[in-house]
Amino acid sequence: MIMILSFFSAISTSSLEDESILIKKQVDGNYLLKCVIDTVPDDLIFFFSSNNNRSQYCYLNLTSSYLELGQYDNEKSTVWRKYKPPVWNFPLEIRLLKKGNFFRFWVGNQSGWIRGPSGEWVEKYEPMSSWVGLECPTAIRLRSVTLTTLPWLQQITKPIISRGPEGSFYEEQVIPGSLIKFKNTYYLYFMAGMKGDEEGSSRRSIGVATSTDLRNWKVHDIPVVKNGEPNIPHDNVYPNGVVITPDEKIALMYSVQKYPEWLGFGLAIAEHPLGPFLHHQENPVYNHFSHAHEFDLVRVDENEYRYMLFYAGYTPKPRSGSSGDRGYLLYSNDLVTWWEDERNPVFRPETLDNWDAVHVRPRSLTKYDGNWYLWYEGCNTWKPEGVNHHGWWDTVGLARSKDLIEWEYYPRNPALPGLGISAEQFDSKWTGWPRMHVEDETAYIFYTGNAMTGVRSIAIKNLANWDSEGGKTVELWPKDN
Repeated sequence: MIMILSFFSAISTSSLEDESILIKKQVDGNYLLKCVIDTVPDDLIFFFSSNNNRSQYCYLNLTSSYLELGQYDNEKSTVWRKYKPPVWNFPLEIRLLKKGNFFRFWVGNQSGWIRGPSGEWVEKYEPMSSWVGLECPTAIRLRSVTLTTLPWLQQITKPIISRGPEGSFYEEQVIPGSLIKFKNTYYLYFMAGMKGDEEGSSRRSIGVATSTDLRNWKVHDIPVVKNGEPNIPHDNVYPNGVVITPDEKIALMYSVQKYPEWLGFGLAIAEHPLGPFLHHQENPVYNHFSHAHEFDLVRVDENEYRYMLFYAGYTPKPRSGSSGDRGYLLYSNDLVTWWEDERNPVFRPETLDNWDAVHVRPRSLTKYDGNWYLWYEGCNTWKPEGVNHHGWWDTVGLARSKDLIEWEYYPRNPALPGLGISAEQFDSKWTGWPRMHVEDETAYIFYTGNAMTGVRSIAIKNLANWDSEGGKTVELWPKDN
């Protein structure tokens, strides 16, 4: 890294201005930086999350023999990740994507990712407004450099449902599970956790909050499904799907856990969204061959089946990639007897070595304009050297399909990441458990951040347009453009 430091020190002096190229631009929020080169690079450095004088920034360094992702902080450089070089086919396109606290890059046939490169694991965050650009010797032939802003789903908000007071049934976690509209009122069922060490809380139950506008919510005083109620041995209960049946009953489905084992999916029926709920005598109505927990339940009223359940099931030997969670489809006419799609698992990671390579967890399935839109959790693992961290980097992605078998992944995933801007912002780090509801041509995506519930929104027509996020593109090179 001495070479990088001396390089940056040297080019700050006016005597070497003619020997290097510096391109930089201040940008607010998310972006995609594109560069096309015609020669093998030696120290082509892309900097991002930078202050104006570049005393602090993150970087992607390209050389002929390796690629590096790292951080520079007041004359100290740290390499986080190192990659093999790509195949040098020219012209070569390089892309750097910022989505909240998540960064991805593509250099020809090589790609990589990192979350919170400024040091999320030590409470250092990515500035919402920052400088981005590149620096290189003039010997590197630049064909073009463009910067495109990406305005999707980066609203800075407060939780719509925060943790409850100490001693309450949702004192530690309040994570969205499922949502319905019933007689002009919205009911959001959430996983309510009390203090404990069973992956963030314990004694989980199912709470509910109500709203008339999808923005302002009131938590019902008691759980609609108390811990201890379901007729399956359990320590924790997780809501995942709710539908209104043809006879106007409320059907709530959940997963149960006898920590740490997952024991299947349960069904409870009520006359009203606030209950009381009667648990089906044949619970669990479905159990995956391995552990399974997160899912969505959709009423579709097809000729062959009335209901569809899309769940995340652990897959020890997938057709490709490492072992991990994959997406499985189930069908039913009565919510009790379920049969599997013979092509399961039907949903797998977008990548074999990038942001979602280990786990993909289907969470929210919505049909719009002939496509099924799936919000899912993606996860990969990596540990910064010498840092005490669990090494898992969950976030939220988006995919769509016409038949639920062949999938198109959003090209700028992750579509709903943590904002990454400060310790005080509730959704700066991990985001998960997405749930979309479409009302009046607006898509509301509910999710958890820091074990509380938030919502971001977007016009559904914009969400369906994957060609652009509606941002502006600026040509940074050639200089005379």
